[in-house]
Amino acid sequence: MSLIILDQTYPGDFASYFWLPATFGMDTVQKKAVYVKDGIKKAHTIDRMDYSQPIQPRTATPISGPSSFTIDGRTLTPKDMMIYSEVNPRNFETSFIAEDLSPTLLSRGIPATVETYMLQIALDRAFEQQETGIWQGSLSYTAIPGSAGNGQLCFFDGFLKKMVNDSAVLQVSSPLPLAAETASGVYGVADAFDALISLAATNKKALLARSKRYDRMKFFISVATEQLYQTWLTTGVTFKGQNTMDRGIKPYKGYTVETLAGMADNTIVFAEGIPDTSSNLYLGINSTEDNALQLQRLQNNSELFFIKGLMKMDTQYGFSQEVFLFTTLTAASFNV
Repeated sequence: MSLIILDQTYPGDFASYFWLPATFGMDTVQKKAVYVKDGIKKAHTIDRMDYSQPIQPRTATPISGPSSFTIDGRTLTPKDMMIYSEVNPRNFETSFIAEDLSPTLLSRGIPATVETYMLQIALDRAFEQQETGIWQGSLSYTAIPGSAGNGQLCFFDGFLKKMVNDSAVLQVSSPLPLAAETASGVYGVADAFDALISLAATNKKALLARSKRYDRMKFFISVATEQLYQTWLTTGVTFKGQNTMDRGIKPYKGYTVETLAGMADNTIVFAEGIPDTSSNLYLGINSTEDNALQLQRLQNNSELFFIKGLMKMDTQYGFSQEVFLFTTLTAASFNV
């Protein structure tokens, strides 16, 4: 059923607006954690170029040495998903909204105020699922597509599935559930940050040698992990002076700690995530205009109206060796 009206009371005057629940929207895009590539009709390939063994002995008449250029590519292939519901405006006749319905039955549609709120909450809830899908989506989930839970996240593979299944991504070994402090059976959040920095320094020092490393390299964490980090900042630091009245989340050793609503718990990604083409994290979509929903009568001889939206989305990262991952997730986590 697409329209469930639980409040059918009408004790007197009613407000011409609605309360809407808190939603987190497309957090990853809003916080500029990825580069968004739009305009992808089918697929978009990004070529990668490298050059190896560049130096050789000087000779008066050089010959081509062992150095070589290598060009390959990675592809964004946005997958289809849809918002769709049908509504009968006459169902509003039993509620206080009836006062805003048209006088004649043939012209009875959804009142303008109600329409605005319906479109808004439909889009907000869709953005929540897409935000979670960016990180935790998997085409291999066994839930029925469109059902609750993983059925909302089975339309494209998110970053974490691709990273967990990519042997070239550098992962912290023997991860445990995160906690504010290291103890038996848990991993301290600050120790996890340090382990990721150590992985980067050991395996891809060019990322940490850049002058703009603090603008480019970021820790991406979940809302729950942020709470652990905040606890560590205020109670676990050996030196004092952390003001519990301060707003926001402090950087760690100069690196931005970005909280993303779609990120999995017990998981931290350390990578270059910025809103331009040099980012290592990409989100591919058909169009930024796909957030406009369609609402109109189902057909000329019907009393029903429909709400419809079409979207396409995919994730990709440029270089596996430039992604550093702490997670308790495994490949099996994305097949349930």
